[in-house]
Amino acid sequence: MTYQEALEYIHNRTQFGIKLGLDRMRYLLELCDHPHRKYPVIHIAGTNGKGSVAALVTSVLSAAGYRVGRFISPHLSSYTERFSINNRNISEDRVGRLVSQLKPALEQTAHHPLYSPPTEFEVATLLAFQYFAEERVDVAVIEVGMGGRLDSTNVVNPLVSGITHIALDHREYLGHTLSAIAREKAGIIKPGRPVVVGVQEQEAYAVLKNAATKAKAPFYAVGRDFEYKLLATKTTGITLEIKGSHEPSFTVRVGLTGGHQAANATLAFGLLSIAKQEGLKWEVKDLLNGFAEVKWPGRLEFFPGKPPILMDGAHNPDGFTALFRAISDVFAEYQIYLVIGILKNRPFKEMVSILAPRISKVFATRAPDPKSADPIDIAEEFRDHGVEATVVQEPSAALRTALAEADRNSYAGEEKKNRLLLVAGSLYLIGDLRPEVLDLRESK
Repeated sequence: MTYQEALEYIHNRTQFGIKLGLDRMRYLLELCDHPHRKYPVIHIAGTNGKGSVAALVTSVLSAAGYRVGRFISPHLSSYTERFSINNRNISEDRVGRLVSQLKPALEQTAHHPLYSPPTEFEVATLLAFQYFAEERVDVAVIEVGMGGRLDSTNVVNPLVSGITHIALDHREYLGHTLSAIAREKAGIIKPGRPVVVGVQEQEAYAVLKNAATKAKAPFYAVGRDFEYKLLATKTTGITLEIKGSHEPSFTVRVGLTGGHQAANATLAFGLLSIAKQEGLKWEVKDLLNGFAEVKWPGRLEFFPGKPPILMDGAHNPDGFTALFRAISDVFAEYQIYLVIGILKNRPFKEMVSILAPRISKVFATRAPDPKSADPIDIAEEFRDHGVEATVVQEPSAALRTALAEADRNSYAGEEKKNRLLLVAGSLYLIGDLRPEVLDLRESK
């Protein structure tokens, strides 16, 4: 298959929807000779921060000289971003060859009397496992797609598992309480295998701790076994003091923006510390280099210029809370012009209420996805909070309109504040507009 033919085949799986469960995935892997068993795995679940933690762990282990596969979802601008080795994305040709190679197993499963056709995410998971096996990675960092217990990645027996901060999200699939969602995330905890959990609400922490106890899984927690103190936040990243159990603290710089990344970095440090005990050796210099050089596009990604642009994939209330804190701390001197598109399955009224106090003007647009909320409704909600809002249906037009207005008004108004253009609300929106922002900034 060509890359485009492969993408069409993969995306046609969307007609089968989201079908949580592991039986179909296990059958697929059996047909393919269990590629996921051919390398150790670091498995990461959670509501927000999974990608940041995966990026940090990958960056450090790559600095230590390992061949590190990483599977993430969703992607921003190219499907190839989902599968990488040492931060180099899979080639388009390789995607085509892999889909061609795996198609017989996928079709056999689709026509099996006990199984329905594999979903789009199951195909992606199979591609990742097979790619990493063929490339003989030393370790794979695997990010859960949704939930944990019934997620198609949850067929691995991990070297160590990590669970980032848990919040209310995907409630239609995972439950409407923090405890219910935590139970789904806790499903990645395997008997006897260590787990490190990030900063949690007490309700979620209790569920995770209980699950680890039942599984006789060694349990470690940020704030107890791995501690941190945030020292500085800048547009270029954060500085924190970090400490493991029975070890002296040391200072690290993390090339990710936002104070919330301190907890993510500490969780990554915890995972790496346990991985080292399990045989993946690294030195402090690898940690310092990996944390400093880490890249995670589209998450509080700052583009200097006039006006400067900040892109963030925040797409739920917990993410909006972290975003609000970042623009209140790191970007306190700016007036914020916001380009926003949100999916209609998100609690956008709650999200708007979180962000509105820091926003000067809104350009509501349509996220480039059939599930996009109507930007008219988003604009109206911001107006109800006293924020001036304009509707620009097409995302690129919204970006350019907002840029022109922010630039024109750069030093206007009584407060004489500079403008910052923020793009947020959906990873689909970030992925669609990021190439355009890169072009705009590289052309200046």
